[in-house]
Amino acid sequence: MTMNATLELLIDFPQEVTVAAPSPSKRAFSLPKLVSHLAYHAMMLEVHLTPKPGLVDTVNNGSHDDMTLATFVASADAIVPYLERFVASGSHHAHTPVTDLLSVLRPVGIEAERAMFKATNGVNTHKGMIFNLGLICGAVGWLKGKNLKVDELHIKEVIRQSCQFLVYDELKACTQREAATAGEKMYQQYGLTGARGEAASGLSTVMNHALPAYRECLSEGVSTEQALWHTLLVIMANNDDSNLVNRGGIAGLRFVQNRASQLLELGGYRYHNIESELMAFDKDLIAKHLSPGGSADLLASSWLVHELVQLFDNE
Repeated sequence: MTMNATLELLIDFPQEVTVAAPSPSKRAFSLPKLVSHLAYHAMMLEVHLTPKPGLVDTVNNGSHDDMTLATFVASADAIVPYLERFVASGSHHAHTPVTDLLSVLRPVGIEAERAMFKATNGVNTHKGMIFNLGLICGAVGWLKGKNLKVDELHIKEVIRQSCQFLVYDELKACTQREAATAGEKMYQQYGLTGARGEAASGLSTVMNHALPAYRECLSEGVSTEQALWHTLLVIMANNDDSNLVNRGGIAGLRFVQNRASQLLELGGYRYHNIESELMAFDKDLIAKHLSPGGSADLLASSWLVHELVQLFDNE
């Protein structure tokens, strides 16, 4: 979809927060609505991408026996209003230091999780996604409120600075007590920082690995589906996915990382038999009950950052 087509689809007259049109002949649009619609589309692209090793897609439920494609759609529908609020909250607090942004966004995230659990009858479909997309949406709102450029460097720095103490404050501090969450357990057992560490790095896996890979694919003229397959493999090869460790220990993580790396060495999307290889990979992960859910979250985040940068670069 072209940038102009995207704007026509998502355009809205001013609500609480707007981006002014460059000339009187052009309409202004609601920043929270525009960004949240793109974030919703990111979730839809991720869950519908097929085949997707170990993950819910249009063919099967991957390594999950408690969720389906319909569960994910219901969850995403419930989350959308909160994605708008992430953007608006970031914009409304642009006068505050970026280091305070996380405390502004967190209450919205907690409400979004409640809405998710209500829509899915208690199934955790998008908790990691809410965290990642919420940070991106909040960062965009904060940057636009400051009249700063929306590009990957600025998004990365806003997220990094707002989350820089997450690992120290929430993971290292928990070493003197029993782990209360899966993330704390992973840190205590293996030293893995999970989603908190990724956020504290400014989404380094997205910015340093996934985005360059996705853009390279697009520059070669391949379909979005092929580009997303390739990018997912790049993420899986580089991400210390705590979801995999939780299900299969370090051995499970290394199995997925090595298999993804092997497929990339074959050429990734360029390999003529890549779809069949992904289907075989899917069967193996289902058999091992492994699900790279954290990598799926980062895939959606990568697509969203790319689209946002493209959009505001042409604003």
